[in-house]
Amino acid sequence: MQQFIDESDAVDRDVLVHGNTIGELDTFLFYVVGDREPYAAALEATDMVTDFEITAIDDRSFYCFLTQQRNAVDEAMFDSFNRTGVIIVPPIEFLPDGVANLTVVGDGSSLQETLDEIPEAVTVTIQQVGDYDWRQALFDPELTDRQREAVTAAVEAGYYAVPRESDIEAIAATLDCAASTAAEHLRKAEQAVMAEYCGLHRYE
Repeated sequence: MQQFIDESDAVDRDVLVHGNTIGELDTFLFYVVGDREPYAAALEATDMVTDFEITAIDDRSFYCFLTQQRNAVDEAMFDSFNRTGVIIVPPIEFLPDGVANLTVVGDGSSLQETLDEIPEAVTVTIQQVGDYDWRQALFDPELTDRQREAVTAAVEAGYYAVPRESDIEAIAATLDCAASTAAEHLRKAEQAVMAEYCGLHRYE
């Protein structure tokens, strides 16, 4: 499924909302932004998936509830996290190139033991260490992968600095696209971020 998500334009976003790895089969609930039919076809073609049910949210998003068999790498991964003093905080977001972003909460020694036991086949990059704030999870503008790339490129280039240190042409060069396309990605991302911020702010 990760290969399908990487190679297909049918899926914009794939997020593991909840999961249960107790028992012989894993049970997962995914939130997906994309086309249901190609996603379902890919699940059907995946030997590890034993059963699934797709529930539509709207024309471009849906939930997928599935059970699947566990391979050796999965088994080792789950074992490393299944210990006292460590919690994986959902959601887990799956990104291109086989990358999964997740938040783990725990005491220092248990977290280190988890890192030490993660299989060699899995590369771990620690993006941030600090106090956990559950309120951060409330802010989710649901950007597409391309929109995230555009925003990241803009921030890294100083596009949002004051005074501005870069222009849209530089962002387009980083994204390898036309300036008008880069500008559209940024506008849509900015619209989503601000709309989500205002929606969240009303309830604070």
